[in-house]
Amino acid sequence: MTVSLKTLAKMLYFTGLSSDELEVVKQYIAFEKKIDKGQTLLEEGDESEYMYLIISGAVKIFKRSINGKEQILNIASTGESLNDVSTFDGGGSAMDMLAMTPVHLLAIRKTDIKALFAKFPQIAINVAGVLAAKVRRDSSLVEVLSFDQVISRLARLIIKQTDAEKSLLPLFNQQDLAAMVGTSRVVVNRSLKAMEDQGAIRLERRRIVVTNRENLENLVK
Repeated sequence: MTVSLKTLAKMLYFTGLSSDELEVVKQYIAFEKKIDKGQTLLEEGDESEYMYLIISGAVKIFKRSINGKEQILNIASTGESLNDVSTFDGGGSAMDMLAMTPVHLLAIRKTDIKALFAKFPQIAINVAGVLAAKVRRDSSLVEVLSFDQVISRLARLIIKQTDAEKSLLPLFNQQDLAAMVGTSRVVVNRSLKAMEDQGAIRLERRRIVVTNRENLENLVK
């Protein structure tokens, strides 16, 4: 195996391991793999007995809706791991993975990763940290997507409720608005401020004034 200890040390899974420990890890590397730009590594649902670590390059991690729309979850690069979810839950690939550049990978059998846990507890700790970071990242993405959807629903509500001439929303408090668009008062407050920053509305005391109807309509997706 040509992979160097310096390369292994860059992998997030192996942070903090000594040279002797990395020498042992090296024995568990199944093979190196190179894929070209635009090539698919795995599609959602694909079965694979390997997980991968990125030596170089960038891999787009995404989900595809029924109508073909893509939602990018991450652009993974050097040191990051791929196919973690199926490694630990036994299912198929949880998402699509596509090379955005030429990519150089290390492959490790899923069973061998688990064997390395027993040998080196530090790897298990590292993996827990990696997975926690991914959960936090995806949670943040969900929040952003939900926030965007709330802005859209709220803009639609304001358009529906405002008088075209007066451009003044009837007297609703933020809790009322939250109930009407199916979210929390805090998210409504943030959404209204975002709308104000974009020049669509002006917030007055217990009132919402539409200042630019076109800007407001552009927020409805």
